[in-house]
Amino acid sequence: MKKISKNELLSIFGTVGYATYYGDLCDGIDCFKFRPQIGAGALLRTNYLGKRLNIRGDVRFFKLYSDDYYKYRNLNFRSTNWEFILSGQFDFYPYEKMMRRRPRINPYIYAGIGLMTFDPWGQFPDGKWHQLRQLETEHTKYGNVAFLYTAGFGLKFRYSYKWSFMVEGGYRYTTTDHIDDVSIQDYPDASSFNNSIAGQMSNKSTNFPYNGSDAQTPQDYRGNPKNKDGYFIFSAGVVYHFTKNHKPKFKGNDQLLRK
Repeated sequence: MKKISKNELLSIFGTVGYATYYGDLCDGIDCFKFRPQIGAGALLRTNYLGKRLNIRGDVRFFKLYSDDYYKYRNLNFRSTNWEFILSGQFDFYPYEKMMRRRPRINPYIYAGIGLMTFDPWGQFPDGKWHQLRQLETEHTKYGNVAFLYTAGFGLKFRYSYKWSFMVEGGYRYTTTDHIDDVSIQDYPDASSFNNSIAGQMSNKSTNFPYNGSDAQTPQDYRGNPKNKDGYFIFSAGVVYHFTKNHKPKFKGNDQLLRK
């Protein structure tokens, strides 16, 4: 099998799409509340890994939000975030320098690890938004960076010798339960807060009338500490392949002799 030349080792890509949060404030399909995201990255091919396995790096800016699925609890959040991911990508069909040997559609899967930043803000009853991490609404200190691991699936569509299109989707499993600032089960006592804003943002259920017909309304707990928060990323984008000598070396009928 012909080796990959040094002129073909790198591809870069840019993507746009949507991000959607999954955590304490939503349930099932209600979690799919899309916010924009934009990303960029690079793929590195090596002869050590073969023509199917690539080393991949991603950087992405995205937003998340959710209103509370449980209306009486009345919590919400929004957050502006970054992620930085290093992963391996396995293409179902091997990379080929010759255009005519490349499939029109090449499925792939990827998996990796990375870091994400998060900064939850909550909405006060007067409509203003307040940064939540500094308020310590659960008397818990936490940072704004979390470790993540991810897996996903995508499709690459051949367009020209140097250009392809891509669509993909993946889930980010994180090591934090505070993307939404909600984790502990029991509400802290209102008298335990020195900051009145922190006390009101910790328990906003008194600001919303309880409807006894609301299914599965959590009147007695704030969050679920057993499950970490996560999010989905859905993207579409373009890929540019760095390569050289892409013009055919044969002319006229000699092209028919190519293998």
